[in-house]
Amino acid sequence: MTFKLALAASAACLALAACNSSNGSSGALTSAEAQNVDATYSDYADRIGTGDLKTTAPTGQASMSGFMGVSNVNPDDPTTTVMGELAMDVDFDTGKLTGKGTNFGIYSGDVLTKEANVTGSLDVAGTVSGSTMVATATGTMSDGSSPGADFALDMNGSFYDDGGTLTAVGDVSGTLTDGTDVRNVGGNYYATEN
Repeated sequence: MTFKLALAASAACLALAACNSSNGSSGALTSAEAQNVDATYSDYADRIGTGDLKTTAPTGQASMSGFMGVSNVNPDDPTTTVMGELAMDVDFDTGKLTGKGTNFGIYSGDVLTKEANVTGSLDVAGTVSGSTMVATATGTMSDGSSPGADFALDMNGSFYDDGGTLTAVGDVSGTLTDGTDVRNVGGNYYATEN
């Protein structure tokens, strides 16, 4: 499974946040960076599958950064992709985590050609227990053609020791509400300790 995520590149298919807004995503990934994110996630997934990455139950606190994305947003165009940055602050001692998904962009095709920046963000909040994390990611994103699409996502994953680097890898599932249209969506995320 790859990190490829399906999202409408045209405003008619999904009203993702205004490209020229003051809270816009000028920091969205380039096509080359999006390809690297896709390859990195695939590498993590392969290494988890083979047992090369082992789960760990950390203590203390960690600031982590990485990337997340949502798939099945546009069932009419599976080659279109949305990706954004993920930041998380994790307190393993109290079992709490908070974070944010920002700087989303829309990409298309196998080469992940950048189509547009996206405004809006996702607020992340959840809990950690041992080597696992459970969180929600909620917010509205739009391409400026309408008020936007509301995302209500669940994030489920684990923490791994990647050669001494704390790494979180997991799956995303939930719904996207665009006007009266509600769709089930899914995706993936990963983040490493700063």
